[in-house]
Amino acid sequence: MKRLRETKERLEDVAKRIGVGAYYRTVPYEIFQTVKSYLLKLYMGYEVNPPANELPFSVEDAFSYVKPGFLTLPMVVGFDPLDNYTSSEQSFLAIVRYINKRYYISFSTIEERVGNFYVIFVVGEDPEELYSIELTNLLIKLAIRNSGYYGKFLKFSSPADNIEKVKFKVLPPPNLTLDDIYLKDKSDLEDFVEAVKRKNQGLRYLFVGEPGTGKTDTVKAIIAECLKSNGITVIEVDAGCGISLNHVFEYAEIFSPVLLCIDDIDLLVGSRENPFKARELSSALQALDGFIEKDDHYLIATTNDRRLVDFALRRPGRFDLIMEFSELDPEFYPNLVLRESKDERLSEMFKDEKIRRKLSNLKVTGAFIVTLVKHLLKPRYEETRYEPNTVLALIDKLQTSFKQEVKKEEKLGFVGGDNE
Repeated sequence: MKRLRETKERLEDVAKRIGVGAYYRTVPYEIFQTVKSYLLKLYMGYEVNPPANELPFSVEDAFSYVKPGFLTLPMVVGFDPLDNYTSSEQSFLAIVRYINKRYYISFSTIEERVGNFYVIFVVGEDPEELYSIELTNLLIKLAIRNSGYYGKFLKFSSPADNIEKVKFKVLPPPNLTLDDIYLKDKSDLEDFVEAVKRKNQGLRYLFVGEPGTGKTDTVKAIIAECLKSNGITVIEVDAGCGISLNHVFEYAEIFSPVLLCIDDIDLLVGSRENPFKARELSSALQALDGFIEKDDHYLIATTNDRRLVDFALRRPGRFDLIMEFSELDPEFYPNLVLRESKDERLSEMFKDEKIRRKLSNLKVTGAFIVTLVKHLLKPRYEETRYEPNTVLALIDKLQTSFKQEVKKEEKLGFVGGDNE
């Protein structure tokens, strides 16, 4: 921590000595490479979005430097997995004209025992110029849009509530489809997927239901279907991301058309009932209103209980549909068992009238069925798993166990997470 503090102090000292127009920002390595690559692409005439002639700035020149005072032409040696240009030297200097002023943007790697620091340094030619931060923010956003992050399935996170430190992790597409979702009426889900594919009608859905009722699987299935459409970026955010909701929306807009999926939105938004969260709620509502105004912006949010979501957030207009998730319909017991076990004989067991009636009376969720199947597949049930009495006894055992767990949590004042 001491070395980290000393490094930051040295950078701040350099910026102060240069003048008001100087600004530095330490960024994750991926963002460092992405911004450098973007400036290289502009310098070399690479096609970007929006086109270079529509940008509010231009790249006048670019150099690599081997050591202070020794500049060379940029040498591109290949591409990284995110479609970024890679140059022969990490250090790079670009001269950019923005609002009729020149800015010198340098990229440097500072090696320390605690790790490497990746620094973007922006210096205006006028010592009193105040647009260095604005230019840096703009470059980062446009660079991300023109990188290999675009059109992918991303997860946002941050080590702190700091817009400068937002991290993007590329995730593989989920392996679920709408065929794996056990709802009698999936027309609203199909409408959502169709709207995303056509990119002509922004939709916002709120999924409400207790843990284990299938909200998460449904979101994953929609994501998988939407990723089949070219040009859509899908972003996943949860309550532990460490980013405020207005910053989430700010970055999501970079990728339009975009599908934003927010798990446990109530934990990110705040509530007027909590005086410490009231400001967060107001800020989140303003950001949401700005996000939903655009036809190519799509949103799915989840919560365990609609009462946890402030009524101002869930009023008509902010969400087009609030969809309730509850216990699994008995019609789908065999389908889910077959999906989880790949055992047709075991699936047939769940057509037994006693088993179906017992599960139906207990109002079990899909998560309960999945847990039940995991137990039935254990080696000790190999000889008896196809006997109704074995299944019925195991249902009683699991139900008793889960009831005790719920009572214990209620007694301690804990609220369970969504482990779908």
